[in-house]
Amino acid sequence: MKINIKQGIKIFISLTIIASTLILVLTVSKDTWEYLKSIKPFYFLLTLVALLFYYYLDGVRVKYLAKGLGYNISVFTGIEVVVPGIFLAAITPFQTGGYPVQVYYLKKNGIPYGEGTLILFMRGVLAVIFHIVALPFIFFTYSYLLKNNVVEWIIKYIIVFYPVVLIVSLIIYFLPEKFLKFLENLDKRFFSKKKNGKSIIKRFSDFVKREIDYFKDGLKHYFKKKKILLFILLFLTFFSYIIFFSIAVLILFGLGVKVEHPLAVANLQFLHNFLVYFMPTPGASGIAETVFAILFKDICPKEILGIYAIIWRFFTFTIGALLGGILTLRIVQKTGKSIEQIMEESPGENKVEK
Repeated sequence: MKINIKQGIKIFISLTIIASTLILVLTVSKDTWEYLKSIKPFYFLLTLVALLFYYYLDGVRVKYLAKGLGYNISVFTGIEVVVPGIFLAAITPFQTGGYPVQVYYLKKNGIPYGEGTLILFMRGVLAVIFHIVALPFIFFTYSYLLKNNVVEWIIKYIIVFYPVVLIVSLIIYFLPEKFLKFLENLDKRFFSKKKNGKSIIKRFSDFVKREIDYFKDGLKHYFKKKKILLFILLFLTFFSYIIFFSIAVLILFGLGVKVEHPLAVANLQFLHNFLVYFMPTPGASGIAETVFAILFKDICPKEILGIYAIIWRFFTFTIGALLGGILTLRIVQKTGKSIEQIMEESPGENKVEK
């Protein structure tokens, strides 16, 4: 995978600044200062604690998913796996850049690529289960939001994009031979760029062949032998997301806004998270701030809506991206390789020894 770190950072920062400026221009007025006089810093501190606890619980999930496969890593190592993904998501389209570095770092901690992929996949599965359970309730309760033109467009985009991703994933899992045959034909027709005697598509095809056995064996392992562990981790996932989605509520308290329905605010943050998850801009920058302002315009006074959106984005994403950048730098220092080299490196040939 090719990635330009500097370009990604520039795009992320530029879009964030442009969107934030426009939101502030449209919302800030002479009455904004009066609202800011009622700020309560304690709630911002509480928000930071909630955020860090959420990252801690995510590290716990990675630790015990690894333990379920017989590998022992620390919670901090789990956090080191998770948080750099936020930084790389911030600088890559569709927020897809985190996985290669995450699975590479697991490999450096003694977990082969196939099982590292499985750990990250199961972490995603736990999150998907939470969303599947919560989403119908959210959409039913807040169906009036569908009348907004911007939200309608995003939902139509998701309706197309999500099934495509799901179908491709199912084909890779259940029909790997057909998928590999498709890659082979694609390689012959369109790709001629070689590296180490192989085209990019051929290297990816070899990666799929090597890892799919790990992947299937690992899934059977979790669902047949580690059902109790998965149930516990699912409960932990629900708890951690409740903490994360409470951030929008805490920030409103910090801004001195009277919150009559805290659950409604948390639900709106959940809906926002779902709507922007696969947006094409790096880190969903620009889109995330805009959609947030649209969703919360009836919850937060217009005079501080822009400030609310920016503060919320800072806590829920920017802090994680900054911490992820620091941890990514540590990974680079430990491995002696650049991010580009890590993301382009082919997995080794060694099989897992259990």
